[in-house]
Amino acid sequence: MKRLLILLAVLALTAAACSGSSPTAATVNGTEITTGDVDGLFYEPEEDLSDEEMAGYLSPLIQWTAIEQAAEADLGFEATQEEIDTEVETILFDQGYAGDLEGFLEAQNISEEGLERYATQLLIEDAVIEFVTPTVDTPTVEDAQEAIDAAPLEFTQVCASHILVETEAEADAVIERLEGGEDFATVAAEVSIDTGSGAEGGSLGCGAAATYVSAFAEATVSAPIGEVTGPVETEFGFHVIVVEERTVATPEEVLPFMEDQVVFTATDTWLLGAVTAAEVTVDEQYGTWETEPSPQVVPPPA
Repeated sequence: MKRLLILLAVLALTAAACSGSSPTAATVNGTEITTGDVDGLFYEPEEDLSDEEMAGYLSPLIQWTAIEQAAEADLGFEATQEEIDTEVETILFDQGYAGDLEGFLEAQNISEEGLERYATQLLIEDAVIEFVTPTVDTPTVEDAQEAIDAAPLEFTQVCASHILVETEAEADAVIERLEGGEDFATVAAEVSIDTGSGAEGGSLGCGAAATYVSAFAEATVSAPIGEVTGPVETEFGFHVIVVEERTVATPEEVLPFMEDQVVFTATDTWLLGAVTAAEVTVDEQYGTWETEPSPQVVPPPA
């Protein structure tokens, strides 16, 4: 799930926060956020936070406050402590952490309060998903087929091998050797300047055709299966390609992803709307609040 509005991944924070007195740094619909609230995100706060860091940490606190307010006002949602505790356990599990909570907090330099605020945001996001799901236009099988037709490279999985050389003449020589019966993997290991795949017999593994540069991708979706194709010129040189397998997704396979996407988009729209609709003020010493191109505190000029 995309987290468009969680601009600060609290779990990754290791920087220091300011300490001392707690003047008001910002207000959200009249609710104060103090420098002490920023300080309270961290397990072991320190002094001398830069303007950029302060703005970076203040931004999500503003966003979270606006989202919490909107969730309560519009959805009637307010997380219980039991729900928050369960979500915290899920976060630790997802992070692969097997120790106790205190060790996690210290290792990540995050306070229990900060972690619970983050957990609350995830719970709100789940509530928003439940709220918006009945309101979206559900894609159809026909929509899925149109998506496949519009972007075939995105929906075509190819298993391919290649031999990359610098010149077209070298590529022609490679093709001649292969057509003469030489083993593809052996030739790849000998002459391919893509040493990574060359060591694997030229194999690139399997993946979406769209992950390759345009000319190479187009070749992988049109080449006869199992036949030597090329030379194909790209910015990297000249490729001799063999496609071992190719599968185009069916509309039935694509449809669940499209259904998820419309829900995710509606969820992000709701969250963004909650933040941009909030009346936010920021003390000028900490920066200014802007909603374009994304909601954030812009640090004061140097």
